[in-house]
Amino acid sequence: MKATHCILIAAQPRAWELLQPMLRDVGNLIRVHTTADAYRILEQQQVDLIVSTIAFDESRMLEFLVSVKGTASVAHIPFLCSRVLVGALRDSLVGSMSDACKACGAVDFVDVARLPPDLAEAALRKVVKTYLQ
Repeated sequence: MKATHCILIAAQPRAWELLQPMLRDVGNLIRVHTTADAYRILEQQQVDLIVSTIAFDESRMLEFLVSVKGTASVAHIPFLCSRVLVGALRDSLVGSMSDACKACGAVDFVDVARLPPDLAEAALRKVVKTYLQ
């Protein structure tokens, strides 16, 4: 594992506030709130992992995922999807969202919102570290 990994966090501000302390020492975290900002970072520097929340850029996580996986220069970057905040997506639909993310090329889907904070952090860190090896 290299010394410092670059992790692009694509999340709305409230989700970022929860994710940032969970991943504080896993790597260099770069937050973005829009797809345009994400692509600007992807063009400027090497990114080792993308973590996107459902509510990213007006709930455009799937659009962003499909776009990344369809862009040859960045398609190789592992893309992890997550639900961090309970919102408009009902719990009964989260499994379908996870399936859709994986079908579109995501390496995994972590439902942080359904877990107690200590278990959420452990689960997220475990998955993130898996894809940074």
